[in-house]
Amino acid sequence: MSTLELILGNEPRQRMRLKRSLMAAGVYGLSLLAQWRMVMLGQADAAAAGWLALLVAVVVGAFYVALRSGIAIGLRDPALTMPQILFAILALALAYLINPPVRGMLLMVVALVLMFGAFTLSPRHCRNLGWMAVAVFGFTMALGVRLDPQRFPLQIEAMHFAFAAMVLPTLSVLAGQLSQLRLDQQCQKRELRDALSRLKEIASHDDLTGLPNRRHMQEWMPYELSRGDRTGKPLCVAMLDLDHFKRINDTHGHAAGDEVLRIFARQASIMLRGADVLARWGGEEFLLVMPETSLAEARIALERLARHLAEPASWGACANHAVSFSAGLVQREPAQPLDMLVQRADAALYEAKRRGRDRVVVA
Repeated sequence: MSTLELILGNEPRQRMRLKRSLMAAGVYGLSLLAQWRMVMLGQADAAAAGWLALLVAVVVGAFYVALRSGIAIGLRDPALTMPQILFAILALALAYLINPPVRGMLLMVVALVLMFGAFTLSPRHCRNLGWMAVAVFGFTMALGVRLDPQRFPLQIEAMHFAFAAMVLPTLSVLAGQLSQLRLDQQCQKRELRDALSRLKEIASHDDLTGLPNRRHMQEWMPYELSRGDRTGKPLCVAMLDLDHFKRINDTHGHAAGDEVLRIFARQASIMLRGADVLARWGGEEFLLVMPETSLAEARIALERLARHLAEPASWGACANHAVSFSAGLVQREPAQPLDMLVQRADAALYEAKRRGRDRVVVA
């Protein structure tokens, strides 16, 4: 494991959260360097600066541990953005009191901190943080003027507050707008993903029965045939045709015919094994693929389905329109391509019809 992986981990989202947290830690580091420079120049209290540095180190370290260990993953805000920004505002307010000569720089850092909210927070939270920063620094400035008017002149602090009151809410609004763009983009991605999923479903499944369609089977079957070549296990294919289906359409209308197709597909799916794949091949024809199945086993499965469909209860309200089916059943020969396999099943189906329908013919 590389040093970078040790620090950031391997999970992409966790790495991104840790990178942002470490970027914030870098800003803290630069601010603390400026603070100690003021201590060396005698412009800041060494004890107060030391305690603030210790507080920052402990809290920032705790944030890193929570993110790196995965403790924060189960939280509503797994990036801990809100707690980190709140702490940053508090720490910068304390630094403002300790280091009056660099307080202008600290206000710029506050503005930078507010922009981090755009990555994970809602627009409302971003705006609220801007006004909260104004309130915290307004209180800090008033406290400085109250406790040490020499180092915090009223006129200077009034100018700083006016600057903060104008800039910080504006930046928080911009952060909120960026957050809204992020949320809109996420929503668009979800909608596009859902639309692509629906299009894929439409392209690969029959609208009426919900079964895989001919196109899907022609794309999927080569993979199944290759798997059969590798394993050497038998594979059977059956072509099924609903007997005298045209009479239903001609006598009772296409709506009745559609319902018969739906019931047949539903009942057949119930009776077949989980590994078997039934597809609508076209019109009233269905293709049944039975992996790892011998001819004897496949014939038993088809005859069981025929007996099930012979029960009036299987057809429900369409019992008067119940139909039987004819089937041509074949077992794939070694390395036999799909088109030849289907042709053999089709020929067996034709033979089943020639013999009077409602039967299974094995090629």
